[in-house]
Amino acid sequence: MRCWIKNNTNWRSSTLISDSEFIGGIEDLIEEGLIILPPTERSSVIEQKVPNWIKNNAKWWADDLISDEDFVQLIQYLVKKGIILK
Repeated sequence: MRCWIKNNTNWRSSTLISDSEFIGGIEDLIEEGLIILPPTERSSVIEQKVPNWIKNNAKWWADDLISDEDFVQLIQYLVKKGIILK
């Protein structure tokens, strides 16, 4: 993935921004085709809050501590939970 995407994700994983700003940034990357997800089904239960561990993992990805595949699984989890609308 492109370096600026990781920088953007690192910034968005900060506790200084809201959950909606974090999710909006990830949705923008998906919408622009910069993050491509395999088909992911959404569960019937929709969550409103982003778990803290999500932002931690996003930061780890931005810092190259987890793989692109792990990051995609993280985003798939957000889609399944209805946190990210795909």
